[in-house]
Amino acid sequence: MIKPNLIIAGVNKAASTSLFMYLSAHPEICPSKVKETHYYLPLRYRDRELPPFAEYLEQFSHCDGAKYVLEATPGYFYGGRTLAQGIKDTLGDVRIIISFREPISRMFSFFKFRKSMLELDPKLTFDEYIALCENLPFTECVKRENNAFWGIEGGFYSKYLNDWFNVFGRENIQIVFFEHFVEDPKSVLRELCIWLGIEYEKYLHDLDVTIENQTRNYKSRLLQDIALKVNWRWEHFWRTHPELKRNLRSIYYAINGANNQDRISDKSYAHLESIFRPYNRQLARELYEAGYRHLPEWLNKELQESIIPDCVNSVQTDPTGV
Repeated sequence: MIKPNLIIAGVNKAASTSLFMYLSAHPEICPSKVKETHYYLPLRYRDRELPPFAEYLEQFSHCDGAKYVLEATPGYFYGGRTLAQGIKDTLGDVRIIISFREPISRMFSFFKFRKSMLELDPKLTFDEYIALCENLPFTECVKRENNAFWGIEGGFYSKYLNDWFNVFGRENIQIVFFEHFVEDPKSVLRELCIWLGIEYEKYLHDLDVTIENQTRNYKSRLLQDIALKVNWRWEHFWRTHPELKRNLRSIYYAINGANNQDRISDKSYAHLESIFRPYNRQLARELYEAGYRHLPEWLNKELQESIIPDCVNSVQTDPTGV
């Protein structure tokens, strides 16, 4: 029975697709037939039973002999302790990768992506989207059918991270950052390979890196709907023929692609900064205490302003260290 032992658990619009594609290219890693199996998502939404476990394992039936068997469903992260424990109960101590991105840029990307998935009105402005997210009660926001309005809540990373640490332990979780990945993807992949205990020099030398899953606007809703269905139905084929997919995608964008007119106003940016700041500060504290020192600027500035002295004091009084 082949089970996954490496999962990219979060978060949406933080390079999970690129991480999945590049790790899948490693000879010691075998990916699921589709990137997002969604198997454990019922534990997040609590709206249905888990499908038969055998259906999940079918996603990995081709992975005999691989050191690591990989899947990536970035929505898992927000399932917190319940979902993390469900994974551990069925799969054991798997390795977990979590990728974070500055929350405002992540929210804006998430907004554009949900438009491209035909889940939001194409005429909806980002300011209007912010208001919709803020006005939707949390009891409604957490429902599966309202996932398109997870834009603000999805940036509250500190609400969910400790649940994963508590279930799997810090040694089984690796945090990466979208900003570092965009700047130097091979360095991030190198660190992941070292953490996993697999070869990286030849693998990285041969790897062609291109950021995947970049969101584009569309001209014709009908053509976009057809393209989404084709992409979903043939996902396993596209995963095994990435160059063909890139070429066809370029042709499709030439036909139906459109420039994105959405913008973040200065007023909206300042408003979102005030919303996310306390969660960013808490996240910076948690990551510092977990031993992470190379943080992106949006977290590092929180350390510089108020967190480092408290963290240093807490480490000095903790006989076990970090």
